[in-house]
Amino acid sequence: MRAVLLGLALLVPRASSSCFENCNGHGTCDIYSKCNCQDGFRGASCEERTCPFGTAFSDFATADDTAHALAECSGRGLCSRELGICECMEGFTGKACQRTSCNGDCNGKGRCVSMKDLASQTLSDNSVEYAYSTTWDAEKIYGCICDEDHSGYDCSLMDCPDGDDPLTTGQVNEVQLMKCSSDPTLSGTFALYFAGEVSTTISVDASASALESAIEAIKGVGDVTVSFSTGSSTVCSTTDTNVVSITFTQNFGALSPLVPFEDNLLPAGSTITISADGATTQTDWNGVIFNSVKGTKEAGVCANRGTCDYSTGSCECYNDNGDTFASSNSNGAAGTRGDCGYAVTTITACPGETSCSGQGTCDTSTYTCSCQAGFFGGNCALRECPKGKSWFSYPSGNEQAHNDLVECSNMGLCDTSVGLCECAPGFFGEACQYMACGGGTTTPCSGHGQCLSMRHLSWESNLNGDATNYVYGTDPNNYATWDADRIFGCKCDEGWEGYDCSLRSCPVGDNPGTYGENRELQLLRCQATSGTFRLQFRQETTPELSWDITDWELKSVLEDLDSVKRVDVDFSRDRITSSTNSSYHALTSCTTTTTNPYCVATIPGATATTAAAVSGMTLETCKSACDADNTCNSFAFTAGTGACTYYQLNINATTKATASTSIQSYWHTTDPLIKKGVNRMGFCTNSSQTNIASVTFSSPSGDVPPIVVYSNSLALADTSSTTTGSVSIATDGATLGSFTSVKGTTDTETCSGRGTCIWEFGTCNCHTNWGSSDGKGGMGTLADCGFRQDPILTAGS
Repeated sequence: MRAVLLGLALLVPRASSSCFENCNGHGTCDIYSKCNCQDGFRGASCEERTCPFGTAFSDFATADDTAHALAECSGRGLCSRELGICECMEGFTGKACQRTSCNGDCNGKGRCVSMKDLASQTLSDNSVEYAYSTTWDAEKIYGCICDEDHSGYDCSLMDCPDGDDPLTTGQVNEVQLMKCSSDPTLSGTFALYFAGEVSTTISVDASASALESAIEAIKGVGDVTVSFSTGSSTVCSTTDTNVVSITFTQNFGALSPLVPFEDNLLPAGSTITISADGATTQTDWNGVIFNSVKGTKEAGVCANRGTCDYSTGSCECYNDNGDTFASSNSNGAAGTRGDCGYAVTTITACPGETSCSGQGTCDTSTYTCSCQAGFFGGNCALRECPKGKSWFSYPSGNEQAHNDLVECSNMGLCDTSVGLCECAPGFFGEACQYMACGGGTTTPCSGHGQCLSMRHLSWESNLNGDATNYVYGTDPNNYATWDADRIFGCKCDEGWEGYDCSLRSCPVGDNPGTYGENRELQLLRCQATSGTFRLQFRQETTPELSWDITDWELKSVLEDLDSVKRVDVDFSRDRITSSTNSSYHALTSCTTTTTNPYCVATIPGATATTAAAVSGMTLETCKSACDADNTCNSFAFTAGTGACTYYQLNINATTKATASTSIQSYWHTTDPLIKKGVNRMGFCTNSSQTNIASVTFSSPSGDVPPIVVYSNSLALADTSSTTTGSVSIATDGATLGSFTSVKGTTDTETCSGRGTCIWEFGTCNCHTNWGSSDGKGGMGTLADCGFRQDPILTAGS
């Protein structure tokens, strides 16, 4: 009765749509009992939250010089599946970890902005505007625009006054020249930029004193003197050419040029000409020639006669060996500049407790030090830090940046006592020139992967598991790939994933609840009579394989590859239907009309020796008895009497290029003949024969890349000549002989879409009534939740 009830129960149809935990209220259940999750959720039962996506800082190239695709948490953080919030790597911030953070938020002494905003909101040191809005990092790399008198990549340093060395002579101030052709009787205006900073609006009829005041109000200019070359009272003139001389008296060295903003000059077409290169001249209405002058006075920190305390922004003036310096008036006398530019005493030696701190050469005419390489400062007591290409600085051209060499790459602070860069979190290298991999610099990639540059990652790129020839950063004129050798990312070891390789990968497979899909079927045909060949799948290569390898041996070597888990291999000429279809091994004593057909085989010239004869057995016990006897290659079973006879075949080596003294176990339960190892049909044939090998993929699932064949060690010996053997392959619907290959359309889902991945362990927590499969929907060992366990049988057992 129980068996009858069980049989009836199995006939009851399953519900058309019943999803695990009703998709947890975050999705809809389709006809395949599969959850279609709402935005923001994922997983087989919509049990996990997704996190925001952003442009990846590092990833594998998808074409030549093409990378930085969208990635969850921008490839610089892990997603909290419970909350849907990115947990960012140190040094990165934003909802999607999509940008670098500003250390200490610029310490309250500056603004944290993107490269795009830096370009659009400020100007270069020469007051030129460039755009930086379309390059991949325009809104990802952030840095500080520091307030006046503050500096450092994080604005943590207070600048000390600079000044002219009081002991050097024969130097001059910078003089820049200007001519304006606008009509002073009209209401035109202009402005002047200096080192990216702009003046107030200046009227075209401004006097020399008004112009002087406007220029001095520009941030970073200091005091200037302004003079006109004519008796005109206005800066601009249409009748008398007025050359305006602007002398910088407080700002020393070679300076950035003044740059005019001319759009509001009247009449239209009026111009302002600036000469600031030290070579260009201007001529006034009287024919008098004026020369621009480049400044040659030093602009040394603390006038090169003291050491800056960057925590206070004050100079500690030298007082060595009776030589004393103090604050100057900018011209060598005592004053309030705070720059150590005033020699209080008569100077008799170079600074330092020992001359130039023993790390430089003293010029006794000026008592200045020429420091050895790696040292700097007025007394050569400070160590220089390495320089690298800047992470954050004004573009050098439209969409061109990150090419200025600066100390610590503008992503760290220099410890001048030892000459070492203290890098911002997330960066490393002697000059902080590299962006670190996930896991940081202590344990890159969590010890489960390789930390590689973007250039190297491109070499590791693959397309559907197959290696590519993509490169990244080889074109020096492609400024978008500036990061090729500077940004690093993880290539995780097999079985690990995540931006930092900290997550264990779970098995993936076909969702068994869906249907109407095809497993990948690839076809191979070999024509050879001797030699070896190799097969490759997703960069893994088999050992050398014999030309006459059997289908079960071929299956075994393919499944030995880590990239292949389950395949079925069938030979077209191995489907025996008569005693004459095999040109290698003739069959005899075949019975195909009984309930349990059987066959006893011989090989031409071979002797079949009876090993045992037992009555009262079943087909399975007869098979088991043969399996247990290493000498048994074949058996015969009679259903009516239960008679079981099994044999040992002694192979004659004259019929094959190579011969074995034993034939391994081999079964085809779907063939009309039940046989064990008696039909050793090899893969390759001569040119007059045909054998098609069908390789069907169960795992991996989906559309997989073609098997790659290396066949140059095969030989084909026909009646007239010997040539190189060959292996042909057909995939994705192509035909080989009368057979047609099939492109895989099965799913590739984590835990086969029927379980939840436990990322800590890389194991699937299968939903109720689902278990480990064989990749084809049956019970197996893949631990992928791809096997449907009938709930009634489960309960009964």
